[in-house]
Amino acid sequence: MKHQKLVPIDGAALRVLRNRRQLRQADVAALAGIDTSYLCMLETGRRSRASYAVACRIAAAMTVSLASIIKENHQDVA
Repeated sequence: MKHQKLVPIDGAALRVLRNRRQLRQADVAALAGIDTSYLCMLETGRRSRASYAVACRIAAAMTVSLASIIKENHQDVA
């Protein structure tokens, strides 16, 4: 399995944006190609990171920018 870059997800922002768009978790998950339970874990903070590809698919499913669901206060080690 290839190592995938993980990005920190802002679960609270993810939930707010989804609710503002009146989307159900099941709908976003289906569009993003992930399990509803995984989306729920991201929104509630039980999972704090997702692969870059999954984060992009979630953002696209909700028609929001990737930056809007990424946590701001993270540090990458160079």
